[in-house]
Amino acid sequence: MIRQFICASALLFAAAFAPAAAAMPGVPPDGAMVFSVRKAGAEVGKHRISFAERDGALIVETDSQLQLRLAFVTVYRYVQRTREIWRDGVLVGIESDIDDNGTPFRLRGAVQDGVLRLDGHQEVHEVPVGLKPLSYWNMAVMKAPRGFDVQWGSLADLAVEARGAETRQVAGKPVEARRFAMRGYEIRKGERQKQPWLNLDAWYDREDRLVGLAFHYRGFDFDYIRQQ
Repeated sequence: MIRQFICASALLFAAAFAPAAAAMPGVPPDGAMVFSVRKAGAEVGKHRISFAERDGALIVETDSQLQLRLAFVTVYRYVQRTREIWRDGVLVGIESDIDDNGTPFRLRGAVQDGVLRLDGHQEVHEVPVGLKPLSYWNMAVMKAPRGFDVQWGSLADLAVEARGAETRQVAGKPVEARRFAMRGYEIRKGERQKQPWLNLDAWYDREDRLVGLAFHYRGFDFDYIRQQ
């Protein structure tokens, strides 16, 4: 959730937030990112990521809602609420609840006995600690050979190509960003699928902060434009 603070509260939050922010590249200094989700140039939703430090852990919360309408009728609706817990740059817990056009998805994950246990929509995985979720705010996932999806909880082999520098809009201002093209191959019941399940482009600024996303899903092209 995006939190609004008066001046005194903001100062207290900044002091508490500083240790976690320093430990994790890509975290904005004000503790929030807001994206306008667009389809064919028209806004269809919002995607918010907030960051807070609690008891030495970095808490990352994602709240995403989008709705496609045709002739005043909703033809597609997506709602996501995800909570990540990071300690010393390592994911130690995750909870994700997603409603994908009426189909519920639930993911729970935690570090137990030296492994990250993921209880997903269809499968349960025990994977090495350090595996990263495909939530994209953390640019380190662009250097990872494997990650996991926060909706299905499925594993994916990742192939990432750097596409060089481009200009993106952030809060209405041009920002120089680095573009990465990610292709993800789902690992289903231990077997890597031949066709890419994920086809996504992401942009990051000089401080490794996410400034944009673009991908194709369910027959639609979506573009995430950073507003805050």
